[in-house]
Order: sequence, then structure tokens, then C-alpha cells
Amino acid sequence: MRKHTLIATALLAFALFSVSGSALACDAMGPSTHMGQLMSINPANNSFTIRDAQSGGPITFHADADILKSLKSHSGSVMVNYEEDDEGNNKAIGVSF
Repeated sequence: MRKHTLIATALLAFALFSVSGSALACDAMGPSTHMGQLMSINPANNSFTIRDAQSGGPITFHADADILKSLKSHSGSVMVNYEEDDEGNNKAIGVSF
């Protein structure tokens, strides 16, 4: 019985420590914030897409011209503060590099 408990504890500890910091990145940033790699900018739709650090999936944000302009000269990680509009779209209200 002790051997099974020790093995189970070791497996649980391994699972907890194997979770990378980026997997918890968005939750740690707080509400209405996502962090990830900039994937694309679509000026025609006034939007940009990141690969979310926590989920690994793409998230698209609508943004004003100033935010899109700041993203054009950037590549890599970006933190996005956003609001959800009445239609469920994510509207970026600020970005940090």
C-alpha cells in the first residue's frame, strides 16, 4: 500500500511540475487579458490574431488603427487587454510587448 501511495505521489508531483509557466500565462495575467505569439495582422478587417499561450489556439481581436500600427513593427510575444462587445467579439483596448 505504501509503495502505491509513493508512486501516486511521485506521479502527481511530476504532473504538477511539468506544467510550463506559459500554460498558466493567461490566468495569471488576470481577467480580460491574453498573452501569446502574434500570428497575423489583417488591416482589411481591423483585426489581428495571436496563438494563445495557455490554450495554444488562435484568438482574433478587433483593434483600432493605432494598435494595428504598433503591431506591424513587432514580432513575438504580445499581451492583449481586451473587452468583449455585445456580439461576443474581442476588442483589443491595449497591447504590451
